[in-house]
Amino acid sequence: MLGRNSQRLLSHIRSRLTHSSIMTSSPKHCTVGRKSRLFAVESNCYSNDFYFTSTGSGYQIPSVTATDWPMLADGGCAYSVCITIGPRVRAARLHKSLGQQLSELFHGSQVFNLMSYVPGNLHGSLEKGFLVLDPRCCPDTENRLYSILREYKQDIQLCSYREGEGGQVWQCWWDLNGGAKEIERSPVMRMDTVMPSPFVDNIKGSAVFYSLEDACAVLQESSTVIPEAKRVLELMDQNKIPERGHFSIIVIEGLDATGKSTLTESLTSHLKATLLKSPPECISQWRKTFDEETSLIRRAYYALGNYVGAVEIAKASQIGPVIVDRFWHSTAAYAIATEIGGGVHNLPDHHHEVYSWPDDLLKPDLIILLTVCDEERISRIRKRGLQETREEKELEANNIFRQKVEEAYRRMENPGCVILDASSSKETVLQEALCIIKKHCRF
Repeated sequence: MLGRNSQRLLSHIRSRLTHSSIMTSSPKHCTVGRKSRLFAVESNCYSNDFYFTSTGSGYQIPSVTATDWPMLADGGCAYSVCITIGPRVRAARLHKSLGQQLSELFHGSQVFNLMSYVPGNLHGSLEKGFLVLDPRCCPDTENRLYSILREYKQDIQLCSYREGEGGQVWQCWWDLNGGAKEIERSPVMRMDTVMPSPFVDNIKGSAVFYSLEDACAVLQESSTVIPEAKRVLELMDQNKIPERGHFSIIVIEGLDATGKSTLTESLTSHLKATLLKSPPECISQWRKTFDEETSLIRRAYYALGNYVGAVEIAKASQIGPVIVDRFWHSTAAYAIATEIGGGVHNLPDHHHEVYSWPDDLLKPDLIILLTVCDEERISRIRKRGLQETREEKELEANNIFRQKVEEAYRRMENPGCVILDASSSKETVLQEALCIIKKHCRF
């Protein structure tokens, strides 16, 4: 629920936008657009996401003081950097590059993910960026920040935040063309939690893809700078998804080292089935290239991999049962856990649409989610001695991330996962899996 001040402010913003056509304007070119934007800082050291906006001249709402902002306590200051360029692939690559430079220069603990947007028009007005904290308000921090941002001055918007008159926090908008100069100042108001969360709403189409068309659009835009993207698209063009056969399709999901490979191979042998993996072999050769790309491009690659894989799955189901080592649930669970900051409590609520299977993707008959205790899983990883992906390394090092991935798996719907404890011997796990299959599938 929004507090009284936040409700009044949102009502004021929306009323101004009703009489204006600036909802998608860049804040650098529109004064009303600047004053209408909300800023959301992703949770990290704070328990929840952090929201604020400028109150705007002539609108009497109590603004915050430095003591109201944990990030500006004891005379500190902060800077928001928002990327304003339009094409989302270009913006995503700039976001990644800028984020790496800021983290290296100011240490990761001082840099937070941030987004700026106009209420009611998240996707049409969204600008992603960062909030840089300087607890000591050191002049050298500002100089170092300007030295980085001059390179991107046409594509970013910089704001600074300091304690000003009457102890209030003031937001200053800066123009970096021809040198840094202040163009506008407004007092800042901290807002209560905004619902729906912009971080959750932004997942669809940027981290989790729910149609072949959306995933293809990102890779199509990427193909001008990533040759492999064009080759992945060509594979999809060559393979229109055929009608699935009448044999069962069973997906085995789970965190790394939960026993997926062992069980899938055992089931394949026992059921005389075809074993397929995601991403499919025909595009796996480019996995390293896309793993090093931005989250947007990487997620689109894995999403499209599910559709390419669906072609193989559908064909194989015409001649016998099919066992699939990971599919859409895996792609979505890792993306959701990565994109949502903080702990499990920040995940989208149960039954949220982000957990629903895409309407245009071949749907399996059964999805089994393997689970083991964390100590056993890590022990298995270390014994294998195999190369791990970035997210697999994160699972081993970050207990909170692991919890988020597992919980995202559990919240998947239509179809949901049947959970199987894989801590027992491989023979016992196989028999339990066969019982589940017998209950849910026809053979």
